[in-house]
Amino acid sequence: MPNASETACGTCLRLRMFLTIAGALIAGLYLQPGWATAVAGLMPAPLLIGWAICGFGTLGFALRLRHHLRHQR
Repeated sequence: MPNASETACGTCLRLRMFLTIAGALIAGLYLQPGWATAVAGLMPAPLLIGWAICGFGTLGFALRLRHHLRHQR
């Protein structure tokens, strides 16, 4: 078990932040449904989100592949 004096890694900090925000949003869905509906109206269309995920994923893969191929030689 880690000591209290050890610091958390960057991934752990990002995960904690994500879970904190997700928990607040889930609680908001239950406690304030009107607020959640207003926030959902600010979100982009699902098709746009899907295209963005595909585009960023493809770009990330291409950059990592290029890096791998350059360092493989």
